[in-house]
Amino acid sequence: MVIIAATLYLPQHIAFLTNRAWFYYNGDESVKGAGSSVVGRASGVVIETVKETIVKSATVVAADGRKEL
Repeated sequence: MVIIAATLYLPQHIAFLTNRAWFYYNGDESVKGAGSSVVGRASGVVIETVKETIVKSATVVAADGRKEL
């Protein structure tokens, strides 16, 4: 009876333990994907803000330079 139980349930139990260990080591993939998309959007917003600030300051500097000449 022990041999039958080991034959039927041991492979399933080993697969379960392997999957659990994989999850603990690598983490949840859906959380990683969600976090990276949020970071990607946030960095895009920061880049656009920096670009707008540079354009505005360049415009102000150019306008001030024309007034002095």
